[in-house]
Amino acid sequence: ENYQIAPGKKAPVSKKKKMAILAAVFAVLILAGILIFILLGNAAAKKPTLTVETPQKISAGSSETITIDVSISALGDALYPAMSVSLGFDSSRLEFLGVAEGNVFILDDENAAGVAQKLPDWSYNVQHSNEIGKINIMYLDMTGGKYAFTKDLLADDDNVLLRLQFRLRGSARSGDVLDLIVEDAVFAASDETQSVAMTTDTLKTRDGKIVVG
Repeated sequence: ENYQIAPGKKAPVSKKKKMAILAAVFAVLILAGILIFILLGNAAAKKPTLTVETPQKISAGSSETITIDVSISALGDALYPAMSVSLGFDSSRLEFLGVAEGNVFILDDENAAGVAQKLPDWSYNVQHSNEIGKINIMYLDMTGGKYAFTKDLLADDDNVLLRLQFRLRGSARSGDVLDLIVEDAVFAASDETQSVAMTTDTLKTRDGKIVVG
Protein backbone atom coordinates (compact mmCIF):
# COMPACT_ATOMS: atom_id res chain seq x y z
CA GLU A 1 0.00 0.00 0.00
CA ASN A 2 1.09 3.56 -0.57
CA TYR A 3 1.06 5.87 2.43
CA GLN A 4 0.61 9.59 2.03
CA ILE A 5 2.60 11.85 4.33
CA ALA A 6 0.76 14.88 5.56
CA PRO A 7 2.38 18.20 4.67
CA GLY A 8 4.85 19.40 7.36
CA LYS A 9 5.47 15.90 8.74
CA LYS A 10 8.67 13.90 8.33
CA ALA A 11 8.67 10.38 6.98
CA PRO A 12 9.11 7.75 9.71
CA VAL A 13 12.63 6.34 10.05
CA SER A 14 12.84 2.70 9.12
CA LYS A 15 13.98 0.09 11.60
CA LYS A 16 16.99 -0.70 9.44
CA LYS A 17 18.05 2.94 9.38
CA LYS A 18 17.61 3.23 13.15
CA MET A 19 19.86 0.23 13.69
CA ALA A 20 22.51 1.74 11.41
CA ILE A 21 22.43 5.02 13.34
CA LEU A 22 22.71 3.20 16.68
CA ALA A 23 25.63 1.14 15.39
CA ALA A 24 27.43 4.29 14.23
CA VAL A 25 26.88 6.00 17.60
CA PHE A 26 28.09 2.90 19.43
CA ALA A 27 31.24 2.77 17.28
CA VAL A 28 32.00 6.44 17.98
CA LEU A 29 31.59 5.86 21.75
CA ILE A 30 33.95 2.89 21.64
CA LEU A 31 36.59 4.90 19.76
CA ALA A 32 36.23 7.78 22.22
CA GLY A 33 36.62 5.37 25.14
CA ILE A 34 39.77 3.87 23.62
CA LEU A 35 41.24 7.32 23.04
CA ILE A 36 40.54 8.39 26.64
CA PHE A 37 42.08 5.15 27.95
CA ILE A 38 45.24 5.72 25.91
CA LEU A 39 45.55 9.35 27.02
CA LEU A 40 45.03 8.46 30.68
CA GLY A 41 47.48 5.59 30.38
CA ASN A 42 50.14 7.87 28.91
CA ALA A 43 49.54 10.45 31.65
CA ALA A 44 49.88 7.77 34.34
CA ALA A 45 53.03 6.40 32.72
CA LYS A 46 54.66 9.85 32.85
CA LYS A 47 53.74 10.46 36.50
CA PRO A 48 56.82 10.04 38.72
CA THR A 49 56.68 6.74 40.60
CA LEU A 50 58.74 5.77 43.65
CA THR A 51 59.03 1.98 43.88
CA VAL A 52 60.31 -0.16 46.73
CA GLU A 53 61.44 -3.30 44.96
CA THR A 54 60.69 -6.81 46.26
CA PRO A 55 63.73 -9.14 46.38
CA GLN A 56 63.76 -12.90 45.94
CA LYS A 57 62.51 -15.02 48.85
CA ILE A 58 64.86 -15.00 51.84
CA SER A 59 65.55 -18.19 53.77
CA ALA A 60 64.50 -18.19 57.43
CA GLY A 61 67.57 -18.00 59.66
CA SER A 62 69.68 -16.25 57.00
CA SER A 63 72.20 -13.80 58.43
CA GLU A 64 73.02 -12.19 55.07
CA THR A 65 72.36 -8.52 54.40
CA ILE A 66 69.15 -7.97 52.44
CA THR A 67 69.39 -5.10 49.95
CA ILE A 68 66.21 -3.43 48.71
CA ASP A 69 66.34 -1.02 45.77
CA VAL A 70 64.20 2.11 45.92
CA SER A 71 63.79 3.48 42.39
CA ILE A 72 62.28 6.56 40.77
CA SER A 73 60.74 6.40 37.28
CA ALA A 74 60.65 10.09 36.33
CA LEU A 75 60.74 13.67 37.57
CA GLY A 76 59.14 16.93 36.53
CA ASP A 77 60.82 19.93 34.89
CA ALA A 78 61.90 21.65 38.12
CA LEU A 79 65.03 21.32 40.21
CA TYR A 80 64.42 19.41 43.45
CA PRO A 81 66.83 20.50 46.22
CA ALA A 82 65.17 18.29 48.83
CA MET A 83 63.86 14.75 48.93
CA SER A 84 62.45 12.74 51.82
CA VAL A 85 60.81 9.36 52.22
CA SER A 86 59.33 7.54 55.23
CA LEU A 87 58.96 3.76 55.19
CA GLY A 88 57.26 1.59 57.77
CA PHE A 89 58.59 -1.90 58.55
CA ASP A 90 58.22 -4.64 61.16
CA SER A 91 61.18 -3.99 63.45
CA SER A 92 60.33 -7.06 65.54
CA ARG A 93 61.34 -9.28 62.60
CA LEU A 94 63.60 -6.99 60.57
CA GLU A 95 66.64 -4.96 61.60
CA PHE A 96 67.39 -1.87 59.53
CA LEU A 97 71.15 -1.62 58.92
CA GLY A 98 71.46 1.51 56.82
CA VAL A 99 71.33 2.99 53.31
CA ALA A 100 73.67 2.17 50.45
CA GLU A 101 74.18 4.40 47.42
CA GLY A 102 72.10 4.05 44.28
CA ASN A 103 72.84 5.36 40.78
CA VAL A 104 70.75 8.56 40.66
CA PHE A 105 72.93 11.66 40.73
CA ILE A 106 72.44 15.24 41.87
CA LEU A 107 73.99 18.32 40.31
CA ASP A 108 77.47 19.33 41.45
CA ASP A 109 80.27 21.79 40.69
CA GLU A 110 82.29 20.69 37.68
CA ASN A 111 85.48 18.94 38.77
CA ALA A 112 88.87 18.71 37.04
CA ALA A 113 87.63 15.83 34.91
CA GLY A 114 84.68 17.90 33.67
CA VAL A 115 82.10 15.96 35.71
CA ALA A 116 79.27 18.04 37.20
CA GLN A 117 77.36 15.46 39.21
CA LYS A 118 77.66 13.42 42.38
CA LEU A 119 75.68 10.99 44.50
CA PRO A 120 73.46 12.45 47.25
CA ASP A 121 74.44 12.18 50.90
CA TRP A 122 71.41 10.72 52.70
CA SER A 123 70.53 11.52 56.32
CA TYR A 124 68.87 8.88 58.53
CA ASN A 125 69.06 7.42 62.05
CA VAL A 126 69.49 3.65 62.25
CA GLN A 127 68.86 3.28 65.98
CA HIS A 128 65.74 5.43 66.02
CA SER A 129 64.39 3.68 62.91
CA ASN A 130 64.60 0.30 64.64
CA GLU A 131 63.03 1.69 67.81
CA ILE A 132 59.91 3.06 66.06
CA GLY A 133 59.63 0.73 63.05
CA LYS A 134 59.88 3.63 60.60
CA ILE A 135 62.78 4.78 58.43
CA ASN A 136 62.98 8.51 57.78
CA ILE A 137 65.47 9.34 55.03
CA MET A 138 66.24 12.84 53.78
CA TYR A 139 68.46 14.71 51.36
CA LEU A 140 68.68 18.51 51.61
CA ASP A 141 70.59 20.88 49.34
CA MET A 142 71.18 23.93 51.52
CA THR A 143 71.84 26.12 48.44
CA GLY A 144 68.26 25.62 47.23
CA GLY A 145 69.14 24.22 43.83
CA LYS A 146 72.87 24.12 43.11
CA TYR A 147 73.08 20.47 44.20
CA ALA A 148 69.57 19.35 43.33
CA PHE A 149 67.86 16.36 41.73
CA THR A 150 66.84 16.90 38.11
CA LYS A 151 65.27 14.74 35.43
CA ASP A 152 68.25 15.57 33.19
CA LEU A 153 70.39 13.24 35.32
CA LEU A 154 67.95 10.31 35.13
CA ALA A 155 68.60 7.41 32.77
CA ASP A 156 65.90 5.90 30.56
CA ASP A 157 65.56 3.07 33.09
CA ASP A 158 67.31 1.54 36.13
CA ASN A 159 67.14 4.69 38.27
CA VAL A 160 67.95 3.43 41.78
CA LEU A 161 67.58 6.35 44.16
CA LEU A 162 69.01 4.45 47.15
CA ARG A 163 69.31 0.95 48.54
CA LEU A 164 67.89 -0.08 51.92
CA GLN A 165 69.80 -2.69 53.91
CA PHE A 166 68.20 -5.09 56.39
CA ARG A 167 68.80 -8.40 58.09
CA LEU A 168 66.28 -10.92 59.37
CA ARG A 169 65.96 -11.09 63.14
CA GLY A 170 65.87 -14.50 64.82
CA SER A 171 62.12 -14.04 65.31
CA ALA A 172 61.43 -14.23 61.54
CA ARG A 173 59.83 -17.50 60.47
CA SER A 174 59.23 -19.24 57.19
CA GLY A 175 55.99 -17.94 55.67
CA ASP A 176 56.35 -14.41 57.07
CA VAL A 177 55.62 -11.58 54.61
CA LEU A 178 57.29 -8.42 55.87
CA ASP A 179 55.82 -5.34 54.22
CA LEU A 180 57.89 -2.24 53.44
CA ILE A 181 55.29 0.52 53.29
CA VAL A 182 55.87 3.98 51.85
CA GLU A 183 54.10 6.27 54.31
CA ASP A 184 55.26 9.55 52.80
CA ALA A 185 57.52 10.70 49.98
CA VAL A 186 58.28 14.02 48.32
CA PHE A 187 60.70 15.65 45.90
CA ALA A 188 60.49 19.28 46.98
CA ALA A 189 61.05 22.17 44.57
CA SER A 190 61.77 25.76 45.58
CA ASP A 191 58.36 26.60 44.10
CA GLU A 192 56.02 24.40 46.13
CA THR A 193 53.57 24.12 43.21
CA GLN A 194 56.26 22.24 41.25
CA SER A 195 56.99 19.71 44.00
CA VAL A 196 55.97 16.08 43.45
CA ALA A 197 54.55 14.41 46.52
CA MET A 198 52.60 11.38 47.65
CA THR A 199 50.17 13.61 49.58
CA THR A 200 49.15 15.55 46.44
CA ASP A 201 49.06 12.46 44.20
CA THR A 202 51.73 13.95 41.95
CA LEU A 203 54.09 11.16 43.04
CA LYS A 204 52.89 7.56 42.86
CA THR A 205 54.37 5.00 45.25
CA ARG A 206 54.62 1.22 45.23
CA ASP A 207 55.30 -0.70 48.41
CA GLY A 208 57.69 -3.61 48.65
CA LYS A 209 57.94 -6.70 50.85
CA ILE A 210 60.36 -9.32 52.06
CA VAL A 211 59.07 -12.88 51.85
CA VAL A 212 60.64 -15.39 54.25
CA GLY A 213 60.85 -18.93 52.92
